[in-house]
Amino acid sequence: MTSNPNSTRQDKDLEMSEQPPTYGVPEYQPGSMPEIFQLIDVVSKKLTQIQRETIQEANLTPPQYFVLTLLWAGDGRPLKELAAASHCSRATMTGIVDTLESKELVVRQPNPDDRRSLLVKLTASGQSLRESTPTVDRIFRGCCTGLEPAEAHKLSLLLKKLNDTLE
Repeated sequence: MTSNPNSTRQDKDLEMSEQPPTYGVPEYQPGSMPEIFQLIDVVSKKLTQIQRETIQEANLTPPQYFVLTLLWAGDGRPLKELAAASHCSRATMTGIVDTLESKELVVRQPNPDDRRSLLVKLTASGQSLRESTPTVDRIFRGCCTGLEPAEAHKLSLLLKKLNDTLE
């Protein structure tokens, strides 16, 4: 785009607004895998920030909140299962559970089905936190109003397909 020396400031602003946004990422070929992965990273960071701002009142991090949501859906889960669902190592999950334990939100108990493992269970405080903490749906409800339900469904299918190709 060439600039006209006789252009007004408004004309230049209009020319700039017609350029596609770069979202703070390097310009890659549209639709290329580098562009897709960079956009996924940017979106992930924005969603983590939205989640962090919403759950900060409960003094939780997004990983801690996610573990609690897993336990609210089904209490008494092995550490290994929580790690797999969170896509992290058992060592990382141990740290998350240690912190939740220090906050008196969970406890570890022997697994009656496997004496080599422990179950992570909610305490009364952990169970009651569910009532005062927003649901995942509520956290993300207003963030993506420009995405139609059919588009969101298609995006979900494509991201699952992409994830499967990376494993």
